[in-house]
Amino acid sequence: MTDDELDQRVRASILAEPVDTSRVEMAIRNQIRTNSRVPRWALVAAAGIVLAIASGVIYRALFRPPPPPICIAAAQDHRREIVNGEPRRWLTDASDIQALAEKQGVPGSAIVALGTTGYRLERARLCFLKKQIFLHLVYARDSEEYSVYLRPRGSETSFDDSVRETFVGPEDLAYFQTDRVTAVFVARHDALRFAVKQRFVLQ
Repeated sequence: MTDDELDQRVRASILAEPVDTSRVEMAIRNQIRTNSRVPRWALVAAAGIVLAIASGVIYRALFRPPPPPICIAAAQDHRREIVNGEPRRWLTDASDIQALAEKQGVPGSAIVALGTTGYRLERARLCFLKKQIFLHLVYARDSEEYSVYLRPRGSETSFDDSVRETFVGPEDLAYFQTDRVTAVFVARHDALRFAVKQRFVLQ
């Protein structure tokens, strides 16, 4: 028998024997399972984060006061006239807008003052919010349009001298009263920042 024939017989004999790989397979599976386990502290931290987020959402939903009815009406009007662009007649001349404001009991000087904080007056018209007449002013800045609703100071019990923020759907609102006017600001973003700037010019 030649050496090559002997090698072939040995190789065939080795390959013919059944090989038990179950122990190796089990060891590999245990190693994978051990390495893929998430540490207990990570699970506790993840659960804590989820609980904190859920608590905040529930708290806001249950305990945050609902938006004042005037703010809800202002948000709906803003969506119809500004976001959806439903056709309306607007005044665009600044002197005409000031004259309209004075006629409604809103100081014309307030209209001028609102334009001194980096926001540009675009147009204005009168509208009804909860059966009350408001002067609806539209200001623009950085391609964003802001609605400002003004009327002489009223008896809204939820309005006071401090600027408050609320949300109605996707609209961001801010509102307050001064000695002279009731004001509601509506925008997609930054209504509060705009209102805070204007609070002092509407004194």
